[in-house]
Amino acid sequence: MIVLVFSCVPESKQELTEVELDLRNPTVQRIINHELNQNRDSLFFYAKSANPTHRYLVARAFSSYQIERAIPVLDSLILDPSRRVAAMAAYSLGQIKSQKAEKSLVSAFKSQDTSSVDNILNSRILEAIGKTGGKQMLEALATVTTYKSSDTLLLLGQVRGFYQFAKRGIISDKATEQVISYINDGEYPKKVRLMAAHYLARSKDVSIDEYKYQITQALIKEQDPNIKMTLILSLRKMQDKEIQEILLSQLELEQDWRVKVTTIKAIAAQDYITGAEKMIGTLDDADPRVALAAADFFVTNGNKEDAAYYRNLAREKKRSPAIRARLYYAVFKNLPYYYTKTISATRWELLQLIKEVEDPYQKAAYISALGNDPGAYSDLIKLMEDEESIPVRNAIMIALDSIVNHEEFNQTFQTTSRYVKGQILNFLNECLDSNDPGLIAVAGDMIASERADLVSIMDSTTNIENALYELRLPRDIEAYRALEKALAHAKGVKDPVLTQVDSDVKPDFSLLDQFKDDMTVIVKTDKGVFSIELMPEHAPISVLNFLSLAKDGYYNGRQVHRVVPNFVTQLGCNRGDGFGSLDYTIRSELGPVYYDDAGYVGYASAGLHTESSQWFVTHSPTPHLDGLYTIFGKVIEGIDVLYQIEIGDKIQDIIVKTI
Repeated sequence: MIVLVFSCVPESKQELTEVELDLRNPTVQRIINHELNQNRDSLFFYAKSANPTHRYLVARAFSSYQIERAIPVLDSLILDPSRRVAAMAAYSLGQIKSQKAEKSLVSAFKSQDTSSVDNILNSRILEAIGKTGGKQMLEALATVTTYKSSDTLLLLGQVRGFYQFAKRGIISDKATEQVISYINDGEYPKKVRLMAAHYLARSKDVSIDEYKYQITQALIKEQDPNIKMTLILSLRKMQDKEIQEILLSQLELEQDWRVKVTTIKAIAAQDYITGAEKMIGTLDDADPRVALAAADFFVTNGNKEDAAYYRNLAREKKRSPAIRARLYYAVFKNLPYYYTKTISATRWELLQLIKEVEDPYQKAAYISALGNDPGAYSDLIKLMEDEESIPVRNAIMIALDSIVNHEEFNQTFQTTSRYVKGQILNFLNECLDSNDPGLIAVAGDMIASERADLVSIMDSTTNIENALYELRLPRDIEAYRALEKALAHAKGVKDPVLTQVDSDVKPDFSLLDQFKDDMTVIVKTDKGVFSIELMPEHAPISVLNFLSLAKDGYYNGRQVHRVVPNFVTQLGCNRGDGFGSLDYTIRSELGPVYYDDAGYVGYASAGLHTESSQWFVTHSPTPHLDGLYTIFGKVIEGIDVLYQIEIGDKIQDIIVKTI
């Protein structure tokens, strides 16, 4: 039997050894470069340094350079006399996600140190156990009920542990009971209640039906919008008339657009008729983000009986192209394949709109709706013939991807489905010859799809192999991996080993000499200005890369290519479609910084160590990104400006404040 002593006892003596992270220090720079170059043995050497800063940097390196060979070193560092070093080692052990780390994590837990900032170590241990431990460990953690509301770090570590267990499908009823008690008691810290709410909302295996009353009562009392949004998200798991009434009343009373968007998503999981009546009026909401969420209601929760009505709503020219596109999407999604006349007429309407609109992002939005209409495949291929806009060309490919994977593809074409797939495959071969990494990436995904089953009509893999040869690494890593998956699928290989890219970029630490202690950049956009405080102490390489690109004017004139209301705004693509990158990548820096608020700035990536130029800013807390995407800054002014930015808006300039 496993017994963990997670109890509350007196404070220990204050830590005497200090970590002093000076990025201008040559040894600090040397260790960071060892991390970048993944010089394992050199990092191990510095783990024995007498300087706690060096040991801290080694411990942090393995939060991103995630190898089991580092576990023995981290096992020793978790016992380090510097609590900051030990806490970082605990976090990195969790990041490696190996059960081999469980024993050392449990042994390092300090049961006699639970009422001060020193509890950062215990907090990180509890979180890491959630990433590495088994069911027995969860049950042990869930029996701890002695933490007081003032034990913020311990409570946060416990709830993060619960959350990490749940992400791995390991569930405890006792843990859920604990979480419910936290969200209902306003005495507990906001960060704890927020994480508890995310446990309920994002853990698909956690059943909350019996806690309906407690969750709704917590929602009604809650004033913090971040917690309120997350509680609302949790209610999507239940279909209940009373819940729907509460959600509808919240929508009526709420002023925060983010909460309204989240509420609409939750209403979409309830009774359709009642929700639809409310959403029809909400389509004309003064806030375009709320109106767009109302349109998405009909995409996710529509029915075939009302599909013709959605078409009438989509025809109303007073609505924005984004909303009209989503309504047309709802029409195609909900019309059965045998409604051929209505589908053909709707397709014609949409094709006319595509011809009329000039803005490439508006055109792309309309094209996306055709992805729910298998019969539009030939029109999409024809649209590509004279199209030069990269975002539009990419939208055409994504729509075709949706078509070949459409659940009614075979019913739509019946005896000619193989012929249609042949035409699409011929088109994909042309895309493979284009040397366009965006088109190639989507083409690779289509060929790799089991559902699409394009490989059954392929004569050879020569085109895939030729396209692979022409791609440039690391710039085209996303397309390269897509083709590797396609090639593996064509050859019957189930679990292909994908190519990894190495970064040979040396950070320009001399840039730091141009700044005072604080690093703030001002981003000027078409919608206004927002300011970002950079975090070099947490992600030095990422910050230096961003500063270098900003100072060189790389971002000036770049269009915002992705906006998901109440999730992220994404910027920095040199193609404008999300597939743009540079001729180098940088390492991920995944230390213990959390997406627990709006405004965090992170690097977009196609997997570990593939970051380059694209970055995003969060609209709300997004803990599912924790430990996966580098955080290198936070918006400190102008968050409302960020919220107003739309796809197609441009970065005019990024002003870097120097000495």
